[in-house]
Amino acid sequence: MTLIEFIKSQLSKDSPLGDLAQDIQGDKEFPADKTEEEMLSYIEFKTRWKGNTAVYNNLVKAYKLHKNKVIDPLNLDANFVLLKSERWKFYKEHFPVDKVILVGSETDFYKAYCVDSSNGKALFFDIKSEFSLNDIDIVDEERIHIGNLTEQVSVEKAIELLEGCNYPEDRKPEEKRFSELIEFLQANEN
Repeated sequence: MTLIEFIKSQLSKDSPLGDLAQDIQGDKEFPADKTEEEMLSYIEFKTRWKGNTAVYNNLVKAYKLHKNKVIDPLNLDANFVLLKSERWKFYKEHFPVDKVILVGSETDFYKAYCVDSSNGKALFFDIKSEFSLNDIDIVDEERIHIGNLTEQVSVEKAIELLEGCNYPEDRKPEEKRFSELIEFLQANEN
């Protein structure tokens, strides 16, 4: 059992470890993609900062007891719940996109809805936001406002338009977030 699986297995427990697991689940900065040592260091820092070192020590002790156990296939939390810090990674791998709705103009796109028409859902990118991609929203396609500054295009055309957009210097999108959007779209090209 990995540390992440152990933390998730504690989510439904009415205990201090369950409370800690819920805090970790909602923490968009939790380093779920780092090494076990880095994750433990992060948890230790956060619990010490909040004066809960006993909870951290209990987590480490309990995890050591369960580390070599196989995860129970019926534990829905451990097997299916996403930590907030895992959401973007999950969406990149599992959310199909067949069209894109861009909002803005060819010199200043500021929103992109990456649509999965088969499910009627879209990932909403506020292109210029600095929020974590783990905060990304899924919206119903039918709730996307279509107006004068809205253009529905293929995935390929969206990449072309976004990459060719000459954003004004004072309104450029955050570089990492923008490149993640482009990479996500490229992975969904036909």
